[in-house]
Amino acid sequence: MINAAWRIMLLLWLASVLFVISLPWWKFDGTPHWENVQWIPFTHLSFHPTTFVETAANILAFVPVGYLVVRSLLPNDRHPLFLACLLGFCSSACIETYQLFCHDRVPSATDIVMNVAGTALGVWLALAVDRVFAFWSIQTRRLST
Repeated sequence: MINAAWRIMLLLWLASVLFVISLPWWKFDGTPHWENVQWIPFTHLSFHPTTFVETAANILAFVPVGYLVVRSLLPNDRHPLFLACLLGFCSSACIETYQLFCHDRVPSATDIVMNVAGTALGVWLALAVDRVFAFWSIQTRRLST
């Protein structure tokens, strides 16, 4: 039951990210703009403040994906990092594919890498929280006996 709630939150988060990324809808024209694609990661990075904000937004938007994937898995599920990063990659690739068909949007391999990095960071955060709670539980049991 609890896993279902986490999965619903994951689905809602992904839907909201996809919704926000797809705005404004009037830029979608259905024609692929291959000339806008930045195929090689990190070649177009600069020290401009908007670049830092965009990079941080790409990472932060996908931290909840990694966190929620770990929470939505069963306790005995193996490879949460792989599953979460796979979902982060597929979601990011869908976003970049959508941007390919939008006027004045720039699909970028850097965005995919940053989104997957954010997903991995979310997995790390969830596993770190689990370790902290496990440590507190052990310490509480020791103090009570």
